[in-house]
Amino acid sequence: MIFEELGAMRWPMSFSFIAVVALSVWSAKKLVKPRAVPDLRTKALLDGVLFWGGFAAISGFLGTLIAIIVTLRRIEAAGQVTPTLVAGGWKVGLLSTSLGLLILGIAALAWFGLQLRWRFLHADAVTPRAG
Repeated sequence: MIFEELGAMRWPMSFSFIAVVALSVWSAKKLVKPRAVPDLRTKALLDGVLFWGGFAAISGFLGTLIAIIVTLRRIEAAGQVTPTLVAGGWKVGLLSTSLGLLILGIAALAWFGLQLRWRFLHADAVTPRAG
């Protein structure tokens, strides 16, 4: 299963994904309710969505570096290069990067949509519509 193949990087990736989803849902609840107010606490939650997405991407790149180092150590210990050994190491490295970028993409889309809603609410609060 993919989750086990990520090794130690599965924990920061999982936490990042959970944080992105939780902060997005919490922010959405505050922004789409009737008489929503664009307060600074909600803005801070929105910024947290993007932060945890970025953290997932950085964790993914770190996972790639760790996988490459582990693969090189295994090749060194084996004394020879086998395609299976190299492919296994690269697979783990690319999985972590892919997952990190996927989480960042989800976070960026959620952040953009919620940020847009927050800005519309803020603009309405600052300059009320006539009529």
